[in-house]
Amino acid sequence: MFNKSTYKATSPRDASSVIIVKKYNNKTFVLMGKRPEKSKFMPGIYVFPGGSIDQSDYRVNKLFNLSTKIKRNLIKSRSNKHTIAIMLAAIRETAEECGLFLADKNKSIKGKKYVLNNTWNFFLENSLVPSINSLHYFGRAITPSYLKIRFHARFFVASFDDFSGKIKTNGELENIDWIEINKAKLLPIADVTEFLINRLIKLTNERLLFKKNKYYPMFTRRNNKEWIKWDQ
Repeated sequence: MFNKSTYKATSPRDASSVIIVKKYNNKTFVLMGKRPEKSKFMPGIYVFPGGSIDQSDYRVNKLFNLSTKIKRNLIKSRSNKHTIAIMLAAIRETAEECGLFLADKNKSIKGKKYVLNNTWNFFLENSLVPSINSLHYFGRAITPSYLKIRFHARFFVASFDDFSGKIKTNGELENIDWIEINKAKLLPIADVTEFLINRLIKLTNERLLFKKNKYYPMFTRRNNKEWIKWDQ
């Protein structure tokens, strides 16, 4: 039984996710996949591509030398290096889980070597530079403190037109497919995903999806109720 007086909350791990948007026949679709039933975190739930930050996401920018205009206080990062690592994690995880690459060709980086994971080595071997400025910040979410597995996830939105590659899974997500945004709410999804989809629908209808906003949401739960703070 949960005992609030003795329970010690787990610190949330940094994570990031990409909401990939595709337009077709005047409709808007998002790319989603289902987490396997054996997953420890949200089994059987449909999610956007994404995951935790890896140490290689910090190291790799020594080769790419990327910069961003996203403010640290907005994304709640410790430094510019941390901000870029968050964005790079979103790109790496999407490549791993879905086979899609948000990157530009740059032959000058080919042949550069570093101690990296296989995904970043693939980028380097194929002269691919992560296109972090194609990621548009969308908001963040913190897993409630009463859960043992917790993440501080930052969400970005990006256009499918900016990606290369073909959709394929590495097993971390199942049934990866394009879902029309209004139908996405009918899938088994988390409350934060439903909140983000509703915001996506609103901004799409207002033609403000890829525009800079004044306020960005931070979603969590308090006292078993949705709790939203707006960062600026």
